[in-house]
Amino acid sequence: MISTDSSDLIQLSHRMHADVDHVKGIEDQVPSERWRVRQDVRMPTPAPRERAAAAIRADILKGTFGPGDFLPGQRELARLCGVAFNTVGEALKLLEAEGLIEVIPYKGSRVLRPASTIAVRWRTTGRVLPVDVDALGAGTGLKVERRHATDEIARALGGQAEMNVVVRQSVLEYDGAPWALRHLHFPAFVVDDARVLTSPESVDEMQVLAEHGFGETGHISHLSAREAAAEEAQLLRSGGSPVHVIRRISFSEDRPVCCELMTIRADRVLFSRSGGSVPSPFKSP
Repeated sequence: MISTDSSDLIQLSHRMHADVDHVKGIEDQVPSERWRVRQDVRMPTPAPRERAAAAIRADILKGTFGPGDFLPGQRELARLCGVAFNTVGEALKLLEAEGLIEVIPYKGSRVLRPASTIAVRWRTTGRVLPVDVDALGAGTGLKVERRHATDEIARALGGQAEMNVVVRQSVLEYDGAPWALRHLHFPAFVVDDARVLTSPESVDEMQVLAEHGFGETGHISHLSAREAAAEEAQLLRSGGSPVHVIRRISFSEDRPVCCELMTIRADRVLFSRSGGSVPSPFKSP
């Protein structure tokens, strides 16, 4: 944890209290001509944890604490922000969910490097990949589960509601930070033959399908957008920002053999598409 002398702490305390007061009184700073639009609507008062998170976030964003720095301890942050000890703990959880910090047990809260923007391209395979990547790769945190399919997945696989499927979930990272979640759903008749898909072993799933007589002969992809679920936001470290969802169905002859869901951070990904001859300087965003 970084050390701070008394004068620095006093300055930091003043700065954080100012940030908290700014959040408390933000409605007073709205231009009067805009405020008069709906004077009958009462502005909601941010919860204490949100005010504390806003104060700490402000110091991170303006560089008071840089990437790799540890924040002051939780008790010190509580004093500086003028809130309870437990409230600071809740505020730190909010900042961790946003990907601004990581909370390391017995060490403290460390500021993370901001996630870089990624240019991705929709390939002819029906998948989205970063422009400088040729294959998705295995991802991290591979988890394999047997479960009942949702109605959406059951329809995509041409089966009945709550049909049995095997789901392979992984987190895709780029430049050290998550950018997408990948869920591959396989029907029972596929995994009965290709049993390796039921083990938490890193494999090329499409190659496994081909080796067991389920080689892809066609695919269809759809793109949609929605709010991130709580678990998705936690895994993506996105703070609940919206996500793009690409649903890709893989067919072997006339049978769906896999339904793949890619849940993509909308705040980090820039979709790119080009055609013809494009000069190199214009190929990057």
